[in-house]
Amino acid sequence: MPWTQDIVRMLSREDIIEYLAEVLDKMGFRNHEKVADRSRWGVDIVAVRDDPLAGTEKLLIKVHTGSLASSKEVSVFGDLIDRYKADRGILISPLGFTKDARTVVAKEYRARIILWDAEKLAKTFSNYGIKVPEIKPQESEEKAEETPLTKFELDAPLLFEFSPEGVLKAIAREASRKYPIKPEDIKISFLKVYLSTAYIISWSAREGESEEKGKALVFSEEKIVSQAQSDPKLATPVKKALLNDRSEIYATEREIESSLSPSESVLVLKNTLSEKLGVPESNITIHERKKVYVPTKAEAELKVGANRARAVVDPNTNEVQLDVSELPDEYFLQTVTEILMDRIGEEPLESKIERNNGKVKVFGKTERFNFEFKFNGYTGAVVYEESLITDEALRELISNKYPAGTILDIEKGKKVAIVEVGLKEGIVILEVNLENGELKEITTLPSPEEAFKKAKPIIENNFPVKNLKLVSSRVLEHKFLEITMEGEGGKATAKIDGDTKDVLDYFVEITPQKAEELVLAKYPGYRTLGVSESDEVYTVEIENDKHKVTVKATKDGKILEEADRVLKKEVAEKIAEEKVKDIDETAEIKGIRLDGDWVVEFQGGSKVGKLVLDRKTGEVKEENVRFTELALEEAFHEHLKKLYGETELKTERLTHYKEEGYIHIKVAGKNSLYYARIDTKTGKILSEDRAPIKGITAKLKQLQLESKYK
Repeated sequence: MPWTQDIVRMLSREDIIEYLAEVLDKMGFRNHEKVADRSRWGVDIVAVRDDPLAGTEKLLIKVHTGSLASSKEVSVFGDLIDRYKADRGILISPLGFTKDARTVVAKEYRARIILWDAEKLAKTFSNYGIKVPEIKPQESEEKAEETPLTKFELDAPLLFEFSPEGVLKAIAREASRKYPIKPEDIKISFLKVYLSTAYIISWSAREGESEEKGKALVFSEEKIVSQAQSDPKLATPVKKALLNDRSEIYATEREIESSLSPSESVLVLKNTLSEKLGVPESNITIHERKKVYVPTKAEAELKVGANRARAVVDPNTNEVQLDVSELPDEYFLQTVTEILMDRIGEEPLESKIERNNGKVKVFGKTERFNFEFKFNGYTGAVVYEESLITDEALRELISNKYPAGTILDIEKGKKVAIVEVGLKEGIVILEVNLENGELKEITTLPSPEEAFKKAKPIIENNFPVKNLKLVSSRVLEHKFLEITMEGEGGKATAKIDGDTKDVLDYFVEITPQKAEELVLAKYPGYRTLGVSESDEVYTVEIENDKHKVTVKATKDGKILEEADRVLKKEVAEKIAEEKVKDIDETAEIKGIRLDGDWVVEFQGGSKVGKLVLDRKTGEVKEENVRFTELALEEAFHEHLKKLYGETELKTERLTHYKEEGYIHIKVAGKNSLYYARIDTKTGKILSEDRAPIKGITAKLKQLQLESKYK
């Protein structure tokens, strides 16, 4: 579909700006930006590109929609070009430009302001390959209906700009200030414009050699501005009016009031100037006279949503007289009835209406539904709507749909309910629109009996449970069916997928008795001491004549794991007795305890110590054996007798350093004192010394050895 003027006119201002951005890319304006705050900057796009010949080029683009662009739009845009120091500007108006606008561009902004209408935009978009959007034809028809205005061509220019859009903006602004009414809710259905004639008259007056001249603006006999060209408010309008011969306005009706004829305007002006300047009227010369029209009042009939209102606007000051009444109760009651009939096919049986600060609430009930609607009291716009089927009506609706079914569960949300209905052939999952009672089947789950037939062999063939029977069932997440089964040795649950009707997941839990049975089957000859239970496993303790064993059995009975094995105490003690006899024939067990492994303490005539036996096998893992103090003392005495021939020995001191593993011993002989350090584990003499009992050096030697063998 090619670009056409009609399609361009259907585009929103935002769409046009987006397409223009694409065009600028293809034109070489790599540096361009859409202006975020149009109301502040006055333009829509600023674009810059580097030209090899002309240098840097700065371009401004402004899009005007909704009406013809006027000469005022052109002048304002021209000022923006000067202010932002741009080279050129493109003013875009899909609906076109007034004759005045084109004249101002030709005379004052030639080559600086380029005008693009719908035809130019269509050609540009087509030439640069912009894709044509899909726009429904009725959009243009709706826009045409929104602007029931006629173009009136006037035989003279307008002194001040006038546009229906300006009138509508002023009305919308006042409406938003006084009432909860959005600007987009207001449309003009009828617009009458009042125009009065005025005259721009060029004059000059002589008094002697001096001459004074000016451009006067004659509104009426009472209102004359003799130097309009220098008046701050009138200078620009007068200048523009003198450039044009005709003008046009859009309205439904227009009425022209003339307080003075052209001739009368001259008479009134000359009389006024004569009095003001103090010169005779014969000295006043009229050079040129031009009629202009001045918009004085606009009367508008408005569509305010579903409401109607009237407004009077002063086009020159934008002062608005507006009064909007709230819509009557009958409107809202009728609207609610129409909505309900369209939505649920029922009329209200009871209705109540409440008003509060421009808001209207209508609530009540129909045969099957409760309803509540909230409206904007001025526009009739629906701001909240709700119709919900009652619980009783919901159950009746489902029962009528499935007379042989049983309602298993209803899960109600804000707008939708999910319902589970049990039937002979399965479980139907329904989605019920609570606002209008519409039913929709989501899925159908198998019946519990059908699911049981599929799940039973899977469980019994893979787990140690038999003769399962169906106990209960429930629906999960409205997508799965979960069944519970119990039988010999335990219980099981299975989850059935609603789409495939197959087993999706399962869970099996055997009984404590079954766990005991499985363990004893794996450990023949053992007997049970006890069974305990945690979240995931059974702990079964068993024993035989030699060991105590702890076995972990998973709840599903699939895994049996030996967690611990330990020799019984009497068995460990018997093994320990044999081990200590090998160390010392006279040794006896003084104590035995289980501390990870079996810890055995013993004492004999010559040796004392501790053995660590493996908890499972009884093998010696660690031993700590040392000689007794008595044995070490006797051995040292024998050593001295053999070495020194001593016959009478007496131990004066024996100090046992257990942590270091040796003793210090001091023995008195006939003529000497004997000192030694002896290893308690091996009985080996690590060092030994002697000192004389008498003599000159005896005391000194004894002091030295006492310090060494303290």
